[in-house]
Amino acid sequence: MNKKVKEKQLEVEITEMFCAQIDNNRMYSDCIKRLRDTEGNQFVFSRIVIPNGLLCASASEKQELGDNPDKMATHIVYGNLHSDAGVSTEIFGTKYFLN
Repeated sequence: MNKKVKEKQLEVEITEMFCAQIDNNRMYSDCIKRLRDTEGNQFVFSRIVIPNGLLCASASEKQELGDNPDKMATHIVYGNLHSDAGVSTEIFGTKYFLN
């Protein structure tokens, strides 16, 4: 008599991290999301919440995504990048900051 053996499939979720290091004591990270645009092309996206700002990056490949996050995070924290009122425009009643 043959016995059917049911194999349990191990559910594994791989998480890729995106990091921005400001100095030796401060590093911020979040997960990388793999998405597809309207034309079906794959891209990677990540968003890191850091003090005084939000660092968003997207690229066609993971290596391209990590080119300058440390410099951008340093500008946000030490350079007060988001504290500048700068130039803004209003579109359909919503104010957008142009930087």
